[in-house]
Amino acid sequence: MKLSIADQPRSRRISIGTKTETTEIMNEVGVRMGCFRVNPGSREGRRLYLIQMILLPFVPIIALIAQSCHNMASASRALRYAEYTKQQISLTVELGRLLVAFQKERAESALYIIGKNENWTSLNDTFSRTNDVLRNINRTMSNDDSTGGMLLHLANFSYIRNEIIEMAIENSSVKGEIAERTTSWYVNVNHYILEQISRRIGETATGDTWRLMIAYKYILQAIEHLTISIVYGLQKYSSGHLLIPGLMSYVEHDTLAHEYLNAINHFAPNLTKKTEQSDVYGLMMDSRRHIYTNEMGPFDKINTVNNYYTIMEDYVHLLRNCESELQEAIRQQLYVEMRSASSQQAALIAILVLILIISPIIILLVRNATMTIQKFADTLVLRAHELRCEKGKSDRLLYQMLPPAVVRQLKQQRQVPAENFDSVTIYFSDIVGFTKLSAKSTPMEVVNLLNTLYRLFDSRIRKYDVYKVETIGDAYMVVSGLPQRNGSRHVAEIATMSLDLLAGIRCYVIPHKPEEKLEIRIGINTGPCVAGIVGTTMPRYCLFGDTINTASRMESTGEAMKIHISQSTKEALDLLGGYTTELRGSMEVKGKGLMNTYWLTGKDCTPEIQMDYEDMQIASDDIINPEFLQIISSDNEIFYS
Repeated sequence: MKLSIADQPRSRRISIGTKTETTEIMNEVGVRMGCFRVNPGSREGRRLYLIQMILLPFVPIIALIAQSCHNMASASRALRYAEYTKQQISLTVELGRLLVAFQKERAESALYIIGKNENWTSLNDTFSRTNDVLRNINRTMSNDDSTGGMLLHLANFSYIRNEIIEMAIENSSVKGEIAERTTSWYVNVNHYILEQISRRIGETATGDTWRLMIAYKYILQAIEHLTISIVYGLQKYSSGHLLIPGLMSYVEHDTLAHEYLNAINHFAPNLTKKTEQSDVYGLMMDSRRHIYTNEMGPFDKINTVNNYYTIMEDYVHLLRNCESELQEAIRQQLYVEMRSASSQQAALIAILVLILIISPIIILLVRNATMTIQKFADTLVLRAHELRCEKGKSDRLLYQMLPPAVVRQLKQQRQVPAENFDSVTIYFSDIVGFTKLSAKSTPMEVVNLLNTLYRLFDSRIRKYDVYKVETIGDAYMVVSGLPQRNGSRHVAEIATMSLDLLAGIRCYVIPHKPEEKLEIRIGINTGPCVAGIVGTTMPRYCLFGDTINTASRMESTGEAMKIHISQSTKEALDLLGGYTTELRGSMEVKGKGLMNTYWLTGKDCTPEIQMDYEDMQIASDDIINPEFLQIISSDNEIFYS
């Protein structure tokens, strides 16, 4: 039998406030540090934790300082890189100006060669502007090693340029071939310049400027291919048609120019939209279609070389305006990035200074907080002990009210759903003549009677796989087969328990009327039922179904000191065997009609059950408190099960 709290050995109980209790609880809350277990309640443990708590803030503070220094270095690098990018973009713009100068010079040279040497003054002015750009870029890039080879090559270009012009004057019959040679020379030079521009764009196209830089590169490429195609267009309007190689070259460069212009829209949307809406764009497209047809004869609006050149020059001028817009957008974006990097650097410096100022304050506050926490350590230990006591009480009281399996489910989740059981056996009993007995007894005597009787019942049903559902007045209800299913054993458990209780009640003595004998009626029924938790303020494990009603009818229609069982219980006992029953006969059962019922009279091969000394002691003890009162009254003790 399970011992009550009062019966537990003193060695298994601890009183609040004792040194042993405090030591054991402190040992329970001890924390492992490496290979050692530190007790935070001891003097050494408190000193160690004080040092630890003071040192602990140093880790994030040092990490924060390191991070701030790293961010400052990153911001400085970003600022330096932005300045480097600004310098490279300036060089790129200078190279773009040189590229524009050579593109204009190429177009003017082709016009001069093809147009019967009529625009020498315009060509000479173009040469002068190119020379000015070249002198300026020589000064700008004098310290740039990557362009030294290009500048050395360009230093001698005046001689080559004059040679081409002289050949054009002397060999006027092969103007197309000379124009192509001139174009080829400028193409090679411009290709080298474009390579330098592409390299610089690749080095600086980062952050938010890379889209604009790519668009800038594409518009330079588009203008380059467009100005090359102009040379072949001049040949077309000069000679009336193009040979197949010339037409193929025109188509190639014209297509590339428009592909680059279309690609610009992915990186700088709406940049070329104004260009496409201009009148010059329509004239350019007309001349383009005319050249693609390669037809002989005049064209409606473009019937001279100069007219075609003027239209294309105006269109190229519109594209150069777009190029200028891109340059300005790149400068603005770069200015924003430099300003952001500078502001970030200043903010990081301020944060670092703030960290250095606040860090000592944090250390001091942590020290004070740690010492304050340690002052409450003893109180927390006692509160933890009291909490464990109260939790133990609540758990044991809960186990008194509900089945253990249901309690475990309640602890795991908020709600336990109702459960259907296919076959269980229900036991009901009450005291015969309880109303008359109560009328002849005082309330305290009635309570004493029920306490001793139910203590006798409770002590005997512990031997069986059953669950006491509830007691209401003199009614006593027990079930087997739920909440833990036990196969078909439930009917045997209830039957044997009923015989045991019946034998026990024969030896029971009424405390205040020892001359009278107490008699009970017992009813048993087997069948399905539903069980679940009912109620929130005082939850109870309740059973529902016709099986319970029938078991109650068996009890109410039974006779004193007899076990009244239903047909279903009798059939279940017959399947198991070993029990003797006696037919009572057919009787009217409320709500069920006529049904055969039986008396359970005994169990085969089993001697008559007798009460042992312990049961006699319990039956005669009318003063001992119930177990739940013992649990509640154990305020200052812990029971270690």
